[in-house]
Amino acid sequence: MSRLLLVVVAVTWLISGCGAGASDGPERPDYTPVPDHKLISQVAALPGVERADLSYNDAWPEHSYIATITLSSDADAQLVLDTIYAKLWQGRPGAGILVEAQQNGSVVRLDAFGGKPTTRIALEKRYGPQPGSGTPPTD
Repeated sequence: MSRLLLVVVAVTWLISGCGAGASDGPERPDYTPVPDHKLISQVAALPGVERADLSYNDAWPEHSYIATITLSSDADAQLVLDTIYAKLWQGRPGAGILVEAQQNGSVVRLDAFGGKPTTRIALEKRYGPQPGSGTPPTD
């Protein structure tokens, strides 16, 4: 009888999320994310953005904002890209951000991340906890 009781308690404990390391995870934000359609409009309207194809990929394991951006030839590519990342950081909790940008036919990348993939840790280090202000930090 005591073995059955132990099993029932253990299963209940696991299901309730009371186990060590359990968390609410990114599915339960303590803020209301900016809706995707609003983020897409904000990015497309940024000065220096000529064209923005942006969507949210909800297919596992991606769960990412994916953007293909064309920048005007006179745009400050680093400022525009930094602003795009800061804007998207206001969106869905835990979402990855994958931005491919071109300017004058050449690929440009955000130097703020040192050319490394933009992990959630790197995004939080740069833009603070979600949802962020939508403004890149001053360096």
